[in-house]
Amino acid sequence: MGEFVGIDPRGAHELIRRMEAGKAYVSATRPGLETAIAEAEQDWAGRQGTTALHRAWVLFHDSQQDLRWRIDTIEQLVPVRERGMLTATFPFTAEHEARQAAESAARAILAAERDDERAGEREGGDVAAAVAAVEGEVRDPAYATALLSALGTETFIRLLEGHGGPLARAYASAERTGRLGDAWHELVATAPAGALTALVTGAEQSGTVLNRVATTLLNRPQDTGWSPGDLLRPYAANPLAFQQLLAEHPRESRALLSAATADPAAARALATALHEALKPGVGADGLRERAWATVIGTPGGRTAAEGG
Repeated sequence: MGEFVGIDPRGAHELIRRMEAGKAYVSATRPGLETAIAEAEQDWAGRQGTTALHRAWVLFHDSQQDLRWRIDTIEQLVPVRERGMLTATFPFTAEHEARQAAESAARAILAAERDDERAGEREGGDVAAAVAAVEGEVRDPAYATALLSALGTETFIRLLEGHGGPLARAYASAERTGRLGDAWHELVATAPAGALTALVTGAEQSGTVLNRVATTLLNRPQDTGWSPGDLLRPYAANPLAFQQLLAEHPRESRALLSAATADPAAARALATALHEALKPGVGADGLRERAWATVIGTPGGRTAAEGG
């Protein structure tokens, strides 16, 4: 199983754009041709109708879908984004193969959960083994999306806290490539704190997800199921997201900074996150200045940013 792939994402995107133009041309040409054939009736010189045009459109469309999957997958598999050719060994040779494997894995997870429930085990080894089995495949975004879809949001949230790693990575893979529907974005607003922290600590999520989780938790003052370090450690690895949080959500940011300065375990992560987000040259100048304004207005914030 698997296939060694080499692809230039920039060139592939250009090819996709050209095929889209081809589809538009075919779509515009077909109605006129159909009308001409109908008017000519027996005098139509060609033996074929518009079947060839339809096949050309389908060829363009299917090729676009395959290229998009390959681009998304290789960009998940190669940790360092470089210009030019990227190479990697794909877990699957085609998108439909990835989806089928994911649906089978989801059935195994759900069956293991039912078996554990019948045995009276809340977090049995069968579920852990079934979830761990998807670890090598979730970086394929088609696999990740199909897995999440087959599990459903409720099961995902329920399993996330106890088995966060592979499932958090599946969410990141699907979300980064724009494959998640509204329900998967909206679950952040209602998921328990333990599931949310498992989501952002179990995998490197996009800045959008990280900030959505942070603002959700910081607006739940009564919820004690998480600590400042649960957010600051991911932010230390994503300085642009932290800069955006500081600049665009000052109230929530000040709550996080105040909580972190009162938590010795989070102090080092706080200093690292602030240093990376506020050092010269990071992000847009205006956004960084607004982030600094938030930090300066927080007691102890500037000292932490300066490493004091």
